[in-house]
Amino acid sequence: MSKKILEQLTEAVLNGDDDLTKELVSQGIEAGLIPTEIINGMSPGAREAGRKFGTGEYFLPELMMAGEAMNAGVQLLIPYMTGDASPKSIGKVVIGSVEGDVHDIGKNIVAALLRADGFEVIDLGVDVSADAFIEAVKKEQPEILGIGSYMSTTLKGIEDTMDLLVKESLRDKVKVLMGGVAVFPQYVKRVGGDGFAEDAEGAVQEARRLLEGE
Repeated sequence: MSKKILEQLTEAVLNGDDDLTKELVSQGIEAGLIPTEIINGMSPGAREAGRKFGTGEYFLPELMMAGEAMNAGVQLLIPYMTGDASPKSIGKVVIGSVEGDVHDIGKNIVAALLRADGFEVIDLGVDVSADAFIEAVKKEQPEILGIGSYMSTTLKGIEDTMDLLVKESLRDKVKVLMGGVAVFPQYVKRVGGDGFAEDAEGAVQEARRLLEGE
């Protein structure tokens, strides 16, 4: 029964069906599935939507519908991620997609898994300017700043943010974790980032590594 729910969740997200996604998430909770299991059921659908967009099989409306379905499911799970079982966060992460980038599926999956792992996540959304990232770092004082870029044309947003962190004397106060389709390890090293992750599960592991100062 649980396996069937997870398989149906994958398809519901891929098809951008908000209502069915929420119904299946509720069924998963009633069946005793934990939030991370349910998220892992939704994630393949979101990743496949991203792949289809990259190959031209999906257009922006389909991609956004898949992201909205994923968001709808995650919103239902948030109370179960931040309940009495984990009353205190292990660290704070500010996360967002860089200026000019409207992709949010990957970012949303990362944010959801970070929350499930015990992090407090401040999600700035998409198309986030360097100034907005810096203001959030000043206000929230996170241990980690997560920056996503999903198109090579938006990489300048990462560089602008890194430059502004230095200019505002904030660079040594926050670890910068980078990811997204357009990002690769050599680039992260070149622009002075602290960590890189190629998928959501890796982002959680890398966030923990950065938090522990490794």
